[in-house]
Amino acid sequence: MRRQRLPRFLPRHHPGRRIRPLRQGPAFVHAHCTRPYSHSLSDDERLYKTQAERDAESERDPIIVFPRFLIREGLLEEQTYKRICHEVDVELAEITDRVLKAAPPAKSTATDFLYSPVIDPCSPQFDIEPHFTGEPRTMIDEINRTLAEEMQANPNIVVFGEDVADCSREENLSEVKGKGGVFKATHGLQSQFGSRRVFNTPIAEAAIVGRAIGMASRGMKPVCEIQFFDYIWPAMMQIRDEMANIRWRSNNGWSCPVVIRAAIGGYLNGGAVYHSQCGEVAFTHIPGLRVVMPSSAIDACGLLRTAIRCDDPVLFLEHKRLYREPYNRSPHPGPDFTIPFGKARIVKPGHHLTILTYGMTVQKSLLASTFLEQSHPGKSIEVIDLRSLAPYDWEAISHSVQKTSRVLIVHEDTLSFGYGAEIAARISGELFDYLDAPIGRVAALDTWVGYHPDLEDEILPQTEDIQREAERLLAY
Repeated sequence: MRRQRLPRFLPRHHPGRRIRPLRQGPAFVHAHCTRPYSHSLSDDERLYKTQAERDAESERDPIIVFPRFLIREGLLEEQTYKRICHEVDVELAEITDRVLKAAPPAKSTATDFLYSPVIDPCSPQFDIEPHFTGEPRTMIDEINRTLAEEMQANPNIVVFGEDVADCSREENLSEVKGKGGVFKATHGLQSQFGSRRVFNTPIAEAAIVGRAIGMASRGMKPVCEIQFFDYIWPAMMQIRDEMANIRWRSNNGWSCPVVIRAAIGGYLNGGAVYHSQCGEVAFTHIPGLRVVMPSSAIDACGLLRTAIRCDDPVLFLEHKRLYREPYNRSPHPGPDFTIPFGKARIVKPGHHLTILTYGMTVQKSLLASTFLEQSHPGKSIEVIDLRSLAPYDWEAISHSVQKTSRVLIVHEDTLSFGYGAEIAARISGELFDYLDAPIGRVAALDTWVGYHPDLEDEILPQTEDIQREAERLLAY
């Protein structure tokens, strides 16, 4: 006997309807959607859709079809549906009337709520003196310890990214040493705080940052990692169009205090196009985003702690070559040590030339200045590590340039349209009367970082390049 075929949709209490148990696993929905209306007020879909297409899409319009389905299934009464529609129409009419009568925003509010009005990471409250303990530690060790201390103090902090956990399967932690990131920056954190607070993600940078945005907007404190800065670009839309402007466009209704850690830079040989690029200027150009780049272990600790305690989104750039350098080590400065954003560090005082730099080129600038002072007795060169790129310390720059009357800007990113161009333009515009020589710049060639060591050395700024340009400015 042929089994009777039941209708596709059955009322809830129909004897032939089977109630399937609720599944707890993931589900995949392949939806074929329509857009049965013009895209915008300036769009007329009749210009590119036939009447037959429009009629067919209208019959599939979910705004019409779905309520009919609910009514047919006995899940919604028609009278209730009409009441909901009426309430929505009334609410929209009231809101429209209120908005049309509202005064336009004052011009003075154009920059309101770009950053948190409650926590100012540039304020003196983040200028905390260090209390050193223990032996000197590397930058990578200080990043790891700072993360652990902050996670201990704040249960809302979560750490995630590609390979940041010690082990993907928590039950195997007792049998393996653990990974903790390709550079070991997060090693041991999963073992200490568990897999709900430290976990691996798919290789999808846009998803990593998107998840962080959602968590931060709901009160959590995500510290996510982009394994290499070279792969941050898939997440650019999330960073620029969502994370950095959510406070501003919501008039301080929402905040997004995400910390994005990213390993950046070259000088390691063999990294080439996909593991050695810079590009920080693309992010310092984004309103609402803080960008910092420490060059020493103590600065990494203080700036990372400020970034985590900040209420704004922060891009925390960590130069790979500086992770384990012996010259930039420091004893641990304590669990409360912080450094304000926008405060540069005078690495070496001087009187005849100012070198403004950050990241890996700080040490190269120091070496160049030492060689120059040996070959030019009586000349001294001031080296300033900006370390905070957005905001930057204009007061320190201005004071130094007024003192030395000569300035050289050095960075690893490419020269044209680079970070140094903004600093040079402002110095020229505001301190021109103090200058006794042109503003000098040393940076990478306008190309990609090459694979071969000789090619990389030619492309990236070297100590000799800094020394040569400094000599030109001193002799001007």
